[in-house]
Amino acid sequence: MGGMFHGGIGLGGGVDNRVKSIQTRSGHRIVFTEDESIIITDKSGNEIHLDTTGSNINITAPETMTLNCKNMNINVGENMTTTVGMNKSDNIGLNNTESVGAMKITSVIGDASTMITGKLTEIIEGDVHSETKKERNEVSEGKIITQSTGTNEQHSGKVVKNNSSEVSNNF
Repeated sequence: MGGMFHGGIGLGGGVDNRVKSIQTRSGHRIVFTEDESIIITDKSGNEIHLDTTGSNINITAPETMTLNCKNMNINVGENMTTTVGMNKSDNIGLNNTESVGAMKITSVIGDASTMITGKLTEIIEGDVHSETKKERNEVSEGKIITQSTGTNEQHSGKVVKNNSSEVSNNF
């Protein structure tokens, strides 16, 4: 069988009968090719392409793609790239854990904000280097404690000011 199709719109077998297809009158199509691919398309442009030779699957939707399930696992053996043309939003009902085996780099072109309503704990086993090209302002409605088992140094190219609305002890 070379193909099952509506005679007016079907693909037929092509040269050497290398293409087998099933197509509906409304334009939905399943195509099997002898070059080891299966292509499922609908009239709106949605497409699933199974490339057996290259061991690839390509899913294309001209508009929105939605996945709904109770649980989901995504396993990638080597590399993963995610590209978003405009905005990305993550909403997580409870906990979020991220583990990176080596280097993590975050790059932001504009502003960045982190808002935490609970406690923030940082545990860093290496050194911390923080640098700003303009001013740095740290504000607390409570106490600020800086503690070191070694030497605590403050360096300034200009004046060091310690201001307090109450009596201060520097010793």
